[in-house]
Amino acid sequence: MAARPRTKAMKHLPEHLYYDSRRGSYRLRLITGRFKMLGKDREMAIAVTKEYNRVARQDVAVTVDSLLNSTYEFNEPSFGDHVDKLLLRIIHEEEPSEDFINTMKMDADRTKEFFATVPSTQITLQHVNDYLNEYHSEASANVHNRKVAWLKKLFSYAMDESLMESNPAALKKKKRVEKKQRQRLKLEWYRVIHAAAPLWLQTAMDLSLQTTHARLEISRIQYNIKEPSKKLCGCLWLDKPELTSIGNVYGKLYIHRQKVADKEAAHVAIPIGEKLKAIIDRSRDRTVSPFVVHRLPQKCPKNLSKDVVHLTQVSPDYISRTFSKIRDKVGCCEHLEFSQRPTFHEIRALAAHLFDINGIDPQSRMAHTDAKSTRIYTQNHIEWVGVPFAEVDV
Repeated sequence: MAARPRTKAMKHLPEHLYYDSRRGSYRLRLITGRFKMLGKDREMAIAVTKEYNRVARQDVAVTVDSLLNSTYEFNEPSFGDHVDKLLLRIIHEEEPSEDFINTMKMDADRTKEFFATVPSTQITLQHVNDYLNEYHSEASANVHNRKVAWLKKLFSYAMDESLMESNPAALKKKKRVEKKQRQRLKLEWYRVIHAAAPLWLQTAMDLSLQTTHARLEISRIQYNIKEPSKKLCGCLWLDKPELTSIGNVYGKLYIHRQKVADKEAAHVAIPIGEKLKAIIDRSRDRTVSPFVVHRLPQKCPKNLSKDVVHLTQVSPDYISRTFSKIRDKVGCCEHLEFSQRPTFHEIRALAAHLFDINGIDPQSRMAHTDAKSTRIYTQNHIEWVGVPFAEVDV
């Protein structure tokens, strides 16, 4: 008797996997005849079912293996042959940062090498484990999880290209990441480091404290911009100061913050009050530069850093390194292990804490996308988050 044809909803599911529309989840018929619920993740359910069928239903496994081997022997290319094309699509659709692109290119080279003879349809969780053991056996939990995420991303694009039916990397469990060891920057430590820092670093520290932004945004702030732009961070000054209930506002500091992690941009407009204006005015020296945080290097470099566009602009890495060097020189954190000592980035957390204890919500100022704040729109249709006028005392 012919087998009953599968319904339209089950047509593209592996044998013995069913979708329960009432519960919105998938269930697998075991060899005992009982059902096992596999949750709502379709990709995961398909991958688990295929693995179960291969192991528990030997007659099916043998047949599938022989067919796959036969197909590959004559026609099927390896997964490694598809990696370059998939990577180009990822870069085009997700528009990641240059650093992340370089990291993915290195991961892609490893993937092409490892899967040079493995067809897309034969990749299993065992391949994922072998790949991680081959290239990242000594990696930290964070790095391990990022490499699993890379394979999961790559395989998901392969599924969309009909190269794979399931994502075996989705079955791989992430490692538990230890809690952050680095200590928060105390206000008294900030003051000691600030007193020993050169003017340009004092400016960077003060800007980070008043704006709550990190080294990358701080390094990009320009003295003057003609209009708000998603490509610039800088000051747009008013013709005359605007008197508010808190004090004078001299303009707005527009900050474009690139969020690499979730691939979206946040745009913040911060009112320039007395303290921000004083920081900017104090930063001016004999060095002619369009950037508020600037220095004239002792030696003229042959090539500029990828993070700067002007000889006098200070790179984010140099800001961090100099901060840490002075921190260790003044000895305010010498009682801590090196991995526990606060970096320049911790100024952002200190700023958020100071705004918070003064009754000011720092969320919108920090460019967190779920902040409840007033939106303003510029002539070039860029959406900015207008934050309240607020300053903190140090």
